[in-house]
Formats: sequence, structure tokens, C-alpha cells
Amino acid sequence: MKVSRDWLNLGVVPALLFALIVLPFALYWGDLPDPMAVHWDLGGTPNGALSPLALLLLLSALFVAIHWGVTQALIRTPYEAPSFIAGLFGLGALLAGISWMSVLANRDQATWEAADGMGLLEVAGVLVVAFVFGFMGWLLAGHRSVERTPAPESVPALDIADPEAAIWSGRGSGRVLQLGGVVLIGIGLATWGWTTLVMTLLGLTVLVFAEVRVTVTHKGAIVSLGWLGLVSWTVPLGAISAAEIETVNPMSYGGWGYRLRPGVRAIVTRGGEALRLVRHDKEDLVVTVDDAKTGAGLINSLLGSLRG
Repeated sequence: MKVSRDWLNLGVVPALLFALIVLPFALYWGDLPDPMAVHWDLGGTPNGALSPLALLLLLSALFVAIHWGVTQALIRTPYEAPSFIAGLFGLGALLAGISWMSVLANRDQATWEAADGMGLLEVAGVLVVAFVFGFMGWLLAGHRSVERTPAPESVPALDIADPEAAIWSGRGSGRVLQLGGVVLIGIGLATWGWTTLVMTLLGLTVLVFAEVRVTVTHKGAIVSLGWLGLVSWTVPLGAISAAEIETVNPMSYGGWGYRLRPGVRAIVTRGGEALRLVRHDKEDLVVTVDDAKTGAGLINSLLGSLRG
């Protein structure tokens, strides 16, 4: 991370965003009902309330937690600054938008039930502003030199008597995606109808890609996403020409989740060890899982038996 930009990306802009979260409460505190409406149904009608102090503390605590998480992550992986700074700015702007819209909807109302309605147009406006701030964060983070993923390594076949009877399973999970999914769901549950729906669905999608498992049997490699493995598919053994391993740097694939690069499809939950399946007629498939060397060795043993 460029030290010359730390004061702006982690200091000035976050301080401004935090001030924007607090400012509407400071301006209109005496004009708010207690409790105030904090949640709206999909029809735009208020259906949940909190005290103004509780909402202010909740939004502030979320932003402080996000800022702390980004700061700690950048210490370990400075080359991933564009993604982290974009997330910090975008989520900060989203929380500021929620703060202003909630306060203005409750201003001068006798009770929280009388708060102004909240529709899709207002929610869309806040999301657009959050996207703009996120894009601004990406630009301000600037170019970072990326540690490229080393070339894949070939793996010898495992020396086992009956590879067709063997089963291997490897798992990969990512804290960045887990944290991101939980934060998005938390923001959704703390806000109104359409935002609740959009942010919760987005958070659940992120969480699906936070966990991956690869199981190798004599039929091929089964790839499952999410803790429950509800999304899964099989790469048949006959479609694989070889299995390799590599050390993945997420930013060399453009980030986390399902990534596309020329000749490669990757499921990146975290940096580190990954299994690479070289396929005959399709792009290689890279999956970040633990103990990838054993899985690759078993696949190569099964391929040897198939060809023998």
C-alpha cells in the first residue's frame, strides 16, 4: 500500500464518511420520535423501530468494524488495496445513506408508525451512491504490484494398491468472504424492506463462495459450494488430463469468488494452496482447497489406472 495515500484512504475519507453517518442525528436529534422507524416492508410501510441512540450506535459500530477489518487486512496483503478500499468506501457510503434516509423519514413525526414510506427508488439511489464511492475508492487506491501466482507444479501419482477404492476430500474457506457476507446480511437486516432483500441476497451469495469442497472418487472430482453443498457439479475423470497444484494469490485472479482468466476458471476462497484440474476440451479449473497435493496425486493415480 502506498504510504503517501494512507492518510486519504484510511484517514480523511473514512472520517468524512463517519461524520456523514453521525451528522443527521446531530442535526435533527430533537425532531425524532423515540423509538424511531428503522425498518420498512417491501411496500414501504414502517414495521420496526429502535431508539435513535441504538440506531446511531449500530451504524457507527458497523463502520468502525469495517474500517478496522480493512486496516488489518491491508497490513497483511497491501497489494489487495483496491478491493479493500473500494469496499470500505462503498459500505461506508451505504451506511451514511441509511443514516440520512432513516432520520429524514422520521423527522417531525409524533410516532415511528407515522414515519414516511420508503420505496425502491430511494433504496436504488442509496445503492448508486454507494457504488460511486466504491469506484472512487478503487481509483484512489491506485495501482498495486501483484505477486503473481507461481506456475503450477506437477504431482506424481500416489502409490496405492487400489486407487479406485480411495476417496479424498479437501476443503477451502475464506475469512474475507465470510466477513463480507456477514456484514452485508447485517446491513440488510438492520435496514428497510428493499435494502433488506437486496443486501441479504447479496450476502448469502458471497457466503456461498466462502466455502468450497472438492471430493475425489473413481468417478472424478465433485466440487461443492457453500456449507451445505447445495451448489455442486462433477468433473468426470475422463474429462481430466492431469491434476496439478499451485499457490494462489487472489489478486492475480482478480479477487475472490468465481474468477475467469484466459484458459482458466477459478474458485478462490482464500490465498494459498489450490488444486488445478487440467481438462481436455475446457479451461483448467483451479480450486483453493487444503491438502491439494494429496487430491492431485489421487487423481493422477486414477488416470493412470484408466489409461492402463
